[in-house]
Amino acid sequence: MSDNSSGDDFPPDEQHSAYSWLIPIITVVVVAAAVIVGLLIQAQLEEPEGPPAPPDELPPAEDLYVRHCAGCHGEDGQGIQARYPSLVDTHWVLEDEQRLILLTLHGLRGPIEVHGRTYDDFMPGFGRRLSNDEIAAILTYIRSSWNNDGDEITVEQVHEMRQAYPIDRGPWTADELDARGND
Repeated sequence: MSDNSSGDDFPPDEQHSAYSWLIPIITVVVVAAAVIVGLLIQAQLEEPEGPPAPPDELPPAEDLYVRHCAGCHGEDGQGIQARYPSLVDTHWVLEDEQRLILLTLHGLRGPIEVHGRTYDDFMPGFGRRLSNDEIAAILTYIRSSWNNDGDEITVEQVHEMRQAYPIDRGPWTADELDARGND
């Protein structure tokens, strides 16, 4: 008897059928993956009907700010100087309320200048994640904290900007916001 370790232990017809059980398993895995990918794509493409609903009880504005903004702009609003701008005593926060609402709803890309320094990082939009109530609360908090003396941002103002500029427009640039003018 010779030691035959070349894989020829099965007759020729049985060699092909030894791995035939893999074909149905691979087919099931591929089909399942395709279905999952299709469902994920469909979920991303479906637009929600209007803004997210506000929570049953709106957390304090400071808590909303800390949760959604402080990671980049700091708990004291001073920003992370090398990367993200300050929110303290800047025209981006205090002057054009509509501009502030729009960049919060849709995001901001490209360079901006704050206190003589240029920042060129991306700010995500919060319009798909936060309700009008939450955005109004955060922006009012920013405009009235750290010696900022801006007026309240109302839920109605956020609603008007959300209606005037669809949420799927993508992030603004500083030039686009300036070209839009103060409607």
